[in-house]
Amino acid sequence: MKTGKFLTTVLAATLMALQPTSCNPKLNIEPVKPVTPTTDPNGDEGDETIDLPTEPASCTNKIVAHRGGSSECGAPDNSRTSLKYAMGLKCYAMECDIYWTKDNDIVVAHATDTYFINNLKPWEHTLEELRKAGKLSNGEELPSLTEFLDIVQVEGNCTKLCLDIKNLDGTLTDYPIKAVQRACEIIAARKAEKFCEFICTSNTAVAAAAAVCQTKYGIPVGWMSNSEPHVHLSKGFTWANLSTVYIEPYGTHATQRTIDQYLNAGMEFSVYNVDKQKGDGNAAYSDEAVAYFVSRYKDLRCICTNYPKWLLSKVQ
Repeated sequence: MKTGKFLTTVLAATLMALQPTSCNPKLNIEPVKPVTPTTDPNGDEGDETIDLPTEPASCTNKIVAHRGGSSECGAPDNSRTSLKYAMGLKCYAMECDIYWTKDNDIVVAHATDTYFINNLKPWEHTLEELRKAGKLSNGEELPSLTEFLDIVQVEGNCTKLCLDIKNLDGTLTDYPIKAVQRACEIIAARKAEKFCEFICTSNTAVAAAAAVCQTKYGIPVGWMSNSEPHVHLSKGFTWANLSTVYIEPYGTHATQRTIDQYLNAGMEFSVYNVDKQKGDGNAAYSDEAVAYFVSRYKDLRCICTNYPKWLLSKVQ
């Protein structure tokens, strides 16, 4: 990989990742090994490449920090600061939302009203235009997927990116399909497949595209459909990622499933969100519900939460 803009971006982002953050509580992120430029034997004289780690360090937990645990640390969701908070806790992963932009980039952000970012539709605007329309509440610019990879793809880091392929609505499936396809291209170019996973909207058209990408790039995809296991398997998914509202015995939806339905079918299963207090509509937060999901921790692929430090204390 040639030096130039990419080299500058990676080195700058690596240095930024080592800086203390203002997130509360205070972070204690261990120093990471800086990326070292090496000579490219196949390139022209003077050209350099960067050797990036191709897999994360070993992780000892299954906790996914929803939007980086922004509800717990006070940083904006999907921000660099919240990502570094999750990394400081050594979470298994940070969940973050991705969208395709008009200039064929991937922005990491939580859209409002389904798909507006800074009051703009991302597929109608470039990343730069989205950034010019507003900053995060802590002054950060909207991050791109590449910049998030710059932060996590370093020696000693165990925290992956769990990339949420958001549904826009039933008529705009082209854009989430482009989001997963372009994200995979960016990830593969950096050989960062083991640093990333996807969770995918239940929309069947988007899911079909994600299943193809899963096979092509070898990046796991958890399908967020409240369907029976055989439906998941028929579409190529061996990992189901469901909201707590669908899961017995504490679910609230009319159609409920059990964890064992999926495990007995040979599938992996994960859940979102197990929280310490009422929050988003997917949260299980009663003492009884929290105790149940903690009791099933060993059976789960991972558990997503808005309060990763709190949940880590429950399972460790």
